[in-house]
Amino acid sequence: MRREEWKWGLLVMMGLSLAACASPASGGSDRTSTGKLVTVQPREIDDVLDNPGMGFADFHFGFGHPPKADEYPHTTVAYFRWPWAELEPAEGQYNFALVDGVIAQAKAKGETLAIRIVSEYKTGTPQWLLDKGVGSVKESDGIFPDYNNPVFLDYHERLIRAFGERYGRSINIDHVDIGSVGCWGEWNTACCEGVEAQCKAFYPSETNQLAITDWYLKYFAGTPLVMLHNGQLKYATQRGAGWRGDCFGDYGYFSPDWNHMEHAYAPVLEEPAIADAWKRGPVQMEVCGYIHEWYERGFDLDRILEKGLEWHVSVLNAKSKPVPAAWRPRFDEFLKKIGYRFVLRELTHPAASGSGKPLVIQSRWDNKGVAPIYHAWPLAYRLRSGTDQVVAQWVSSVDLKQWLPGPSHRAEDTVVVPETVSPGSYTLDVAILSEDARSAVVELAIEGKRTDRWYAVSRVEIR
Repeated sequence: MRREEWKWGLLVMMGLSLAACASPASGGSDRTSTGKLVTVQPREIDDVLDNPGMGFADFHFGFGHPPKADEYPHTTVAYFRWPWAELEPAEGQYNFALVDGVIAQAKAKGETLAIRIVSEYKTGTPQWLLDKGVGSVKESDGIFPDYNNPVFLDYHERLIRAFGERYGRSINIDHVDIGSVGCWGEWNTACCEGVEAQCKAFYPSETNQLAITDWYLKYFAGTPLVMLHNGQLKYATQRGAGWRGDCFGDYGYFSPDWNHMEHAYAPVLEEPAIADAWKRGPVQMEVCGYIHEWYERGFDLDRILEKGLEWHVSVLNAKSKPVPAAWRPRFDEFLKKIGYRFVLRELTHPAASGSGKPLVIQSRWDNKGVAPIYHAWPLAYRLRSGTDQVVAQWVSSVDLKQWLPGPSHRAEDTVVVPETVSPGSYTLDVAILSEDARSAVVELAIEGKRTDRWYAVSRVEIR
């Protein structure tokens, strides 16, 4: 038996699993006291949670004119794609102001940013770079550059390095696409109708594909990454990246004989490294067409959403287009399951402690979602006085990124009550904080939420 299991079993034998008989001041837990120890069992809720890093995405096409609240679920991730020419309009002059401005707008909406750099679509690769002798071919959506050209590769790495140094590990970035290759940054030549041979000749060799992938892994280390199935996905997922699909829901959108769900994504997922990528990196999907088209064409929504759960989706980019009202309840149920969903089942602590004395806090949690979290968000506790003053706050040592879907995740922390805390009765709050630990960011599937996203769960006497 592991040490943690033995400790938990000992607490249960001491009477901590007795039926609850009283409620604390928070009104969101059942509380049992044995005289020396207190166990609280917060009450679970069934709401759609408004959490970072999961749910519907706010697509840049609709960023300035979003659909109404009753037409599209609330979003916490804004998804933007930028052509290289906009990010580096002149050699070595990076347009960080463009990205910073969108980050500021996203923050004002309670969102973090997901980014893809594209080198083909619309303005694509900067003209100043093409003028250095980089070959290219004109196709339907823009200019397809020579990805194997040494000059192109040199400046390509410089670009990723610059943006990685600026935005890697930023608390304002949700995830980054390992993109910037091929049509729309999707690692393909689908935009090259009529000029297929030229595009194929310019498409990066396997060696260069791996090099480009490595740049993202290196310069955005610590930032969640995703990659499309057309790229070196096995290589990327073996190194911690997640994956994405840009035509989720396609069971015959374009053709009755071929679809992305069965013929593009399913075969890729036969590779164990890719199938298990969700354990380390996010799975993000972009809908094929628009959801209202699915409705009008009679698509099997249950089949589509079930596949999303099977693939452990965290973020669904529905392109900021309205969801049919008749389907909204089914999407709400879907939103209760994708990503992570933490339920605090039980928390145990001494009924009393003293200033300068240790306080042992043990908790048991379920993750009822289909994925973990992918950011270093810490679990935290605090003591709050009757006048709402925070007199002590601690961060747990547990790594929440390891809490995969399932029950019985446990945390145990021994904290010390500051000597400055006066004797009295204090509320014990729990929360999951942002990486910088400055604010609570995650909604839990329990009662007791305060306006600051901390949860009042119990009381502690300080003597």
